[in-house]
Amino acid sequence: MNTSESSDHAAYFALRNRLLGPQRNQVLTTDQLCEAGRLMCGRPEKLSLYGVPAPEMEARGLRILGRTAIECTKDPHPVAVAGAIAEIEADAPEADGEAMVVDLFCGSGNFGHHLGRRLGRPVYASELDPAVHEVSRRNLDRVGSTVDLRLADYRDLLGMLPARSERDIYLVEPAWGPALTPDGLDLARTSPPVPEIIGNIHRSRDRVPCMVVIETSDRVLHGSLETSLRDAVHLRTLSPKPFPPHRTGSRFHLYHLGKRRNRAGRAVGSGGPSPPARPGEDR
Repeated sequence: MNTSESSDHAAYFALRNRLLGPQRNQVLTTDQLCEAGRLMCGRPEKLSLYGVPAPEMEARGLRILGRTAIECTKDPHPVAVAGAIAEIEADAPEADGEAMVVDLFCGSGNFGHHLGRRLGRPVYASELDPAVHEVSRRNLDRVGSTVDLRLADYRDLLGMLPARSERDIYLVEPAWGPALTPDGLDLARTSPPVPEIIGNIHRSRDRVPCMVVIETSDRVLHGSLETSLRDAVHLRTLSPKPFPPHRTGSRFHLYHLGKRRNRAGRAVGSGGPSPPARPGEDR
């Protein structure tokens, strides 16, 4: 790492400490949002939510908390996931019922917002933090989103939503906290643990299959992803290019929960194997 990269890296972590510390629940100004965009993404406009880049957010009436600027899923990622899901479903048979998207740990709501728009489905979301809920609900209204956001624990939301279709999609992005270590992410230590979340989804649907999308870091410890999804069929993993100055990035794993592979290696009831991976994707 050269001197310039080292300086940017240090500045990024100093910003991260501020936004997750004293500025955690502070609404950021345009200058602060642009600084965050530059240090996190390389350029201010690459920090984008709901299709709105950082330099335009304040003028468009969007309010972004410090913690949200760090924790949010930025526009390119949910757009890529939505495209991958559309490709997978194009090769699958029609399913009964109007499918839904369920965002269990909503945060900014950007992930569910993009999936709902691309796939044409209602989105139901839960957020337990009152400050994040209030700001995100207002932002979603400002951009004309139809995300139905509840101030609730994810388990309460699951209890309100019986299965509608085998094409229902659940977004699983719990807080990482101490689960993220220098060696990687342990999904058994997220808050709440991912295996617990998957079990609760399965039970809430009375075992009706569905799709699950899980975000992880680029390294997952102790086989915790495979253990968490042991009753699911892996469809695809997307590996977006990391924003500078990061040398690591997120991974988005798509699974069919409640489906098994037969002896030919096909997912039972899924319409066959998923399409070949494209650049930036792993299988």
